[in-house]
Amino acid sequence: MISRLSVAHRWAVISLVVFLALAVFVTVDPVDSFDVMAREVFRPDDVWGEWQLTFGWVVDGAGPPIAFTLLAVAGLIAAVQRRLFAPLFYVTGLAAVTVFVTQVTKAVLQRPDPHQDVGFFSGSYPSGHTTVLLCCLGGILFVWRRHPPLWAWWLVLVAELTMGFALLLLSMHWLTDVVGGFLLAVPVLALASSRRFLDPVHRINRPAAVDSVGSPT
Repeated sequence: MISRLSVAHRWAVISLVVFLALAVFVTVDPVDSFDVMAREVFRPDDVWGEWQLTFGWVVDGAGPPIAFTLLAVAGLIAAVQRRLFAPLFYVTGLAAVTVFVTQVTKAVLQRPDPHQDVGFFSGSYPSGHTTVLLCCLGGILFVWRRHPPLWAWWLVLVAELTMGFALLLLSMHWLTDVVGGFLLAVPVLALASSRRFLDPVHRINRPAAVDSVGSPT
């Protein structure tokens, strides 16, 4: 029987391979016809309309600053409840790794976004919004439960798809950027699901028991 950890690692390897293959693709052809066609489907002629007004709040309301804040709050609550510093170290490490791998990849590839802009030490591939949101929501689940229930992962997936849809409607990223952001988050979460990191997070720090005469047992 395949353990949950080995399954996570298998998915991590598959996602990483596809992510790297997609990175090569967008490097060879930064503005490919497939992405251009997808942009016209989601935002024809780059016109700002009702759909963009409706979904614009998603990008602001679930963007990296908010996602990292929620992750930090989850770590703080867990640290207080369990009387441990480990949850705070866990969420800090997860946030740092997420930012590092995302920004380094962006800086190396320097892909222009749908409006042909490339930020300083940045790029359009992969989408930081999708990577950060998935890593943060997954991290919150891991802080909450060592093995989060399936329904909770479905809610995370819905949130991730909604973010990706909003980014495409607003032409903030190419379709391959959104897919790449999702693919990059999977190996990060697979690493975060390791028992080496989760065991200290879920250890309960209880006070020492006291015997009948008041001495610690």
